[in-house]
Amino acid sequence: MSKFGKILIAVLILGGIFVFPAASQQQWTKEDLQNTYMEYLRQEGYVPTVDEDGDIQFKVAGDVYFIILNETDLQFFQIYTGFRMNSVPEEAVINAANSSNRNSKVVKIAFSSERKVVSITAELLLNDPKDFIPIFSRAISLIRNAENNFMVQLKNFS
Repeated sequence: MSKFGKILIAVLILGGIFVFPAASQQQWTKEDLQNTYMEYLRQEGYVPTVDEDGDIQFKVAGDVYFIILNETDLQFFQIYTGFRMNSVPEEAVINAANSSNRNSKVVKIAFSSERKVVSITAELLLNDPKDFIPIFSRAISLIRNAENNFMVQLKNFS
């Protein structure tokens, strides 16, 4: 093989390392994710705990939120909150959720009729699990805004 051929192969191999950095990225475990989220929440003044499923629980203005851990899809980041709707007609809840979903960014509102629970989730795709840091407060704000939209619409449909 010529000197040029050897140089070309070396350049291609080294280029592959820079083009495909994912292969050299950190391998995250559930514990790594928990520690990363817990550390950030503590720094921001929240009091996080790990629930029985291994997800991160914390409160915002008295409401309970969860960061749902998904160690099999590290790009997927989800924050969840929910509450019961026992005495409201199911049709009104569904209509209010649908209306809020049409007017909300990033956030989904769903209703479980069998459990009478409304769930509100912000779901995002991130390049790296640590990329949640600059968008965390915006995601919380979007959840709270969607919840407010839902409650306003619920009054209209009830």
